[in-house]
Amino acid sequence: MNAKAKWSVTQAIEKAHMTQVFSGGACNILDEQGNLLRNKERDRINDWLTEQGIIFFDPQIHPDTHGEEYNYDRHFPLEKAAREAAHVNLYEVSPRTFGGITSLEIAMDLFYLREPMVIYFSDGDETTDTVPAHSERGQPLFQPYGIDKNRKARRAHYREFVKNGNRMRRYLMTFARTLNTLTVTFGPPVSDTDVVISPNRLHATDIFQTMVRAASGEQIMVTFTGGQAARDEEGNPRFIVPDEPREIELSALLDQYVDEGNALRAAISKMVEVSIYVRITYTTESTLLALKEVLQLKGLI
Repeated sequence: MNAKAKWSVTQAIEKAHMTQVFSGGACNILDEQGNLLRNKERDRINDWLTEQGIIFFDPQIHPDTHGEEYNYDRHFPLEKAAREAAHVNLYEVSPRTFGGITSLEIAMDLFYLREPMVIYFSDGDETTDTVPAHSERGQPLFQPYGIDKNRKARRAHYREFVKNGNRMRRYLMTFARTLNTLTVTFGPPVSDTDVVISPNRLHATDIFQTMVRAASGEQIMVTFTGGQAARDEEGNPRFIVPDEPREIELSALLDQYVDEGNALRAAISKMVEVSIYVRITYTTESTLLALKEVLQLKGLI
């Protein structure tokens, strides 16, 4: 029996309204050789939710469970419907995946006051239950497998780097169409207070902080530079880096990727205020306890 069959997960858009918990973030990971693996870190949590009779959405789209990899255009509508229906949100931030879109979802949910939320900074290993690797200041680190050693893994992480840059820009554009405090322009900056997003840098933390500020009511102007060459056929801003960078370029770009991943985790930690509706956890055991509390708070168990 595959994982999809044994859990009480939302599978069809016509039943998305029944979703009680949206379990987001930290999906498929890359191993030391750059091969795609399904993240098993939350399997115990998924087992527990099923035992409690909770219907949840699990976005870990993987060939082992779905017969295909995640496709934004095909899977996002179900994901969006499930998020809107859920009473509780669980977001896993793994040290093995960048978490770009997850960070933007967290920002939206916190400032739209959508349901109680548990943010789980995992250790990235389904065989242990320990506090994740962290900096001297206690901020969780981004430590993808094989990014410093294996050539195949480095190229695979580079593709993830490019994907995150484009998807985060696209998500920001979608958000701008629904929020009147966020204005997007293309061209040179209008004023010194503009948030400037260039096509050749990831700008993940800038995009995250922009969404946080706009969602909290601050009027924000975002300027995407680079002209028409830095926009796709639909007009969305593009993240432009070499298709096949030379080794020294690859090292520099992957350094940027790791630095941005660490900065993004720090930004998430700084953003969250103490609230009865928000829990931050660092082990599976503490996550289960937090979920039990917020599910009881909502009267779901």
